[in-house]
Amino acid sequence: MTHDLATRWTLRAIAIAIAVLAALDPAIASKRRTKPAIAVAAMDSHRDSALADRVARELGKTFAVTRAPVSNAEGTVLVGNGLPSTSDEIATPVFAVLPERRPAVALNAVRAPAWTPREARVPVRAVAHIAGARGRTLEVTLSANGLIVDRVTQPVPSDDERVPVSLALVPTAAGVARLRLSAVLAGARDTVASDVAVDVRDQRWRVLFFDPRPSWMSTFVRRAVERDARFVVTSRVVTSRNISTDAGQPPGRLDDLAALGLFDAVVVGAPETLGDNDVVAIDAFLRRRGGGVVLLFDRRAPGRYDKLTNVDTWVDDSTGKTLSVVPINGDSATLRASDLAWPSHLPAGAEAIAHIVSPASDTGRAIVWRSAVGAGRLVVNGALDSWRFRDPTLSGFDRFWTTTIAEAASAAPAPITIHLATAVLAPGEESKIAVSVRDAELSGDRPSHSSVTATLESTTSGAAPISVRLQPSGAAGQFEGAIGAPILAGVYRVVVSADGNRAEAPVVVATNAMHPATDAPDLLTAWVNARGGRALSESRLGELTAALRQAIHPAPHLEIWNPMRSPWWIVPFALALSAEWWLRRRRGMA
Repeated sequence: MTHDLATRWTLRAIAIAIAVLAALDPAIASKRRTKPAIAVAAMDSHRDSALADRVARELGKTFAVTRAPVSNAEGTVLVGNGLPSTSDEIATPVFAVLPERRPAVALNAVRAPAWTPREARVPVRAVAHIAGARGRTLEVTLSANGLIVDRVTQPVPSDDERVPVSLALVPTAAGVARLRLSAVLAGARDTVASDVAVDVRDQRWRVLFFDPRPSWMSTFVRRAVERDARFVVTSRVVTSRNISTDAGQPPGRLDDLAALGLFDAVVVGAPETLGDNDVVAIDAFLRRRGGGVVLLFDRRAPGRYDKLTNVDTWVDDSTGKTLSVVPINGDSATLRASDLAWPSHLPAGAEAIAHIVSPASDTGRAIVWRSAVGAGRLVVNGALDSWRFRDPTLSGFDRFWTTTIAEAASAAPAPITIHLATAVLAPGEESKIAVSVRDAELSGDRPSHSSVTATLESTTSGAAPISVRLQPSGAAGQFEGAIGAPILAGVYRVVVSADGNRAEAPVVVATNAMHPATDAPDLLTAWVNARGGRALSESRLGELTAALRQAIHPAPHLEIWNPMRSPWWIVPFALALSAEWWLRRRRGMA
């Protein structure tokens, strides 16, 4: 009897305690580690959805996965090759899973001069990015107005290859040449292409050859340039004191800055004989005119020119062994020389134009190189006796130097320079435009906004010119804006006027305009790297979990929970009351 009574009171106390605790609803705080939340998003809902499902299943073992970008996630995984349209809802760090690439080629960094003299060789260069095509052949063609003018083929050695390509044409008539660079892999149907426009003018580069003493190197380079229709050559060769051999009307001295400023490029033979005043004048020509200067050494000797080159130590090789000096850009116009000189270290910002290639692995020695001096370009020759090896069957001496001097002269800024992001547009398409006013840019003066005007004018119809709005871009003498292509196809010109000077640039409007392909995987890789993650290919999906765990360090967080709110408490509450009621009934109690 006493035992039953104690049992009934115990059961009743349990039920009452459960009821009281449920009424009080106590809260308990504790620190817990939960699965980090990871957002998985497919860049293309149709193309990338299957791969996104695989990624979600792989990560679901370790993380709490949501299938859409959310800002409060611990990280984000993008699936596909595209960039997100907005980054507002994307939590960092950001990783990317890239689908395995099919054999494909993209044309990047397509470059051609904005203008060229008639009957001049026009180089068109690009970088072909080839993916997944090991062992296949790449074919790149250049066409002008629909006719193929140059073609190169090259085997593809790996599945991720960047191949510089260089093609050229020689326009015979003045006007606007619309060029198309096309690339295709052998056996593939898809061709990628990019259009550029080059303004062919009846205008030539003005080049001054100035030799303080007779120089065979300068003599043979000058003869090659004189045979090239792109140049107007003026020269002075000092044969002895107060005696010189002149062609045209050269300045009597290099320190005549007004006369020197009439030229686009100055080629100096025997530069080791330059005096202090000459070096100061050349430096001023580079900085104030922005022209090109070529130093044609035919022997290595110390001189005042070191102030221009900024080279501390030179290395000489006069062993007599003939070596090939190959252009960096892949052009076939190689030099041959047996007497060489090069900097032990290139000055900061300098770049090689041509280097040594030999069985002894001498690559990397910059024999011909250039550096920026202010707005100008300084080109230095270290192939000292390359003039001895001019046989066109063995050497590209003439072509190498005419091309190098043409690039130096064409880089000299005109009074007004117009740069269009895209010169071949589809109707209604927009292109950015940048304008530089040389004198204001080099002097640091800021011309008034109203003194620089721009219009888009048709060359084939009598339509009224369209005004182009230009705004200062921040730096002195620089302006920027945008032009919209008219609806009617045809050839147009952007005309810019400033401080009494005038400049033009062609714009071709065509319904079939094509532009370089954006290298989306590379852009996406750079984008995720900047956000604390990295890009992995589909074949490396197994590494993603470890990479995320290394990048994400979720801290334990304080969690409040109410234990009495669990519905399972009804079970012990009901059992205690039922057992207490059953004991009472067994004893015949109400």
